[in-house]
Amino acid sequence: MRVQVPPSAPFPRADHPGDGRAWESRSAAKGNPHGHPSDDRAQESRNEAKGNPHVHVVKRFALFLTLLTLTACGLLGDSGPIRVAAIGTLHRNPDRASPPLSLPDSLLLDAVGQGLVSFSSDGQVEAGLAERWTVLDDGQSYIFRLREAIWPGGQRVRAEDVAAMLRQRIASGRLRTALRGEFRDVVHIRAMTERVIEIQLRRPHPELLELLAHGDLTLSRNGQGWGPMMPEWTGNMAALSVRTAAEEGDGGPVNTAAITMWGSNSVRAVTQFDEGAVDAVIGGRFEGWPTLTAANIASDRIVTDPVDGLFGLAVVSSRGIVSDGLGRDAIAMAIDRVRLTRALGATNWTPRITIRPASAQVQPVYPAWVDYSPDRRRAKGRELVAAWQARYGGPARPIVRIAMPDGAGTRILFAWLRTDLGAIGIDARRVPLSGNADLRLIDEVAPTSDPAWYIRRLDCGHDISCDGDVSALVTAIDEASTPQGRANAITVAEEAIYRHAAYIPLATPLRWSLRSDRTSGLRPNARGRHGLYRLRAAPD
Repeated sequence: MRVQVPPSAPFPRADHPGDGRAWESRSAAKGNPHGHPSDDRAQESRNEAKGNPHVHVVKRFALFLTLLTLTACGLLGDSGPIRVAAIGTLHRNPDRASPPLSLPDSLLLDAVGQGLVSFSSDGQVEAGLAERWTVLDDGQSYIFRLREAIWPGGQRVRAEDVAAMLRQRIASGRLRTALRGEFRDVVHIRAMTERVIEIQLRRPHPELLELLAHGDLTLSRNGQGWGPMMPEWTGNMAALSVRTAAEEGDGGPVNTAAITMWGSNSVRAVTQFDEGAVDAVIGGRFEGWPTLTAANIASDRIVTDPVDGLFGLAVVSSRGIVSDGLGRDAIAMAIDRVRLTRALGATNWTPRITIRPASAQVQPVYPAWVDYSPDRRRAKGRELVAAWQARYGGPARPIVRIAMPDGAGTRILFAWLRTDLGAIGIDARRVPLSGNADLRLIDEVAPTSDPAWYIRRLDCGHDISCDGDVSALVTAIDEASTPQGRANAITVAEEAIYRHAAYIPLATPLRWSLRSDRTSGLRPNARGRHGLYRLRAAPD
């Protein structure tokens, strides 16, 4: 079956490198799912051929041997490598790509590099380069013992090198926004022996292992490391084979099926999955969800991760209707979040009016208008817009620019935002996610279970309007000496953030993937992480 994509679906121009046109997807399904090799590689091959008249014969013979080997090993057809389309751009060397790390790059680094620890298929922390660890000094010292490992090329991995790389990763400006500031309590990272590393903290940090398991903390050199898989490249596609014991210096090989992965967009990836050219799609977000409906993907093929985090509008301008609390409160009250999330028809997408979810440590703070009916909220919103106009002499209908990503889901979401804001006298305009805006969509999965993460993420230094007085309250969270004192500090800071009104919550983040019978190991988890080497279910 061909995917029938509605006119609103995000088809880029034909000359765009990320073009998701159906004809490209159909062509991909017939034999080239990752797209065409780059022009540079094609030109390189032509130049090589000109300099060596035997190159075509050699290459054809090599290709014949490769196909013969793949056929003998059962790596073609249904028993061949697992084919994965990851949403985003895949780079040959993610270590040198512009930040932040894309989802395909993160998957690649996790497979070929790994960090000290990693996430299991159900989102739990498990061993990575560190084969075991111990927590000492009431949680202020983490001791990691490294497994025996070698770099590509044969050099043994030493604790001193790993400690230096980890220090660099934590201090790097490449760290994604969700992780910035989360390592503030690290005092030092040092090698104790050739295979033992210590991370010493200023105060206990129970979420440290979760943070270290994230893709941004993967340890690699030029896109390669000691992870469970080894990459080879064909055009823009990475072919990943399982690292053998011989390559680890331990003896004989380990035979495991290969994986091929390429970067894609939602339209192309879902089309290829529907046509059987892809075994798994990883990395879907809200903007790509309508493609699943258009393709009529069976519900048992859709994996929706029960993630939490921030999905809402951040104030990023000090001009116009968002310049003070009057306009920001009006916008927050006007939005019908239940209707907004239902418009996409997404499974388990939960609307939210609080900054964060409830937790065992501390309940979330609710806005003062939580019990208002939708009609009363809109009426109050109109009053606040009129009050702002009276105070500042603004236009009859203020304009607010909202930065959002491309996609069919975005168009649906924005249509309802524009309707809700229009009902209180505000005209909404959509601009690109990186464009000049008054409000910018935040769509981030929380990297830990710590309720304070939500508060720190909305503090100064995170590309959002902030208040210096609120920052002092955020700092007080980490200075609390008891669990109850910390819970109280979170509540006080959260109330101050609400008063400043620089973040307008809408819902929980939406993360989805697609799995076939061959990738039954792809299971939903609370971190939204799916390691490539775990896509096949473990045998019973």
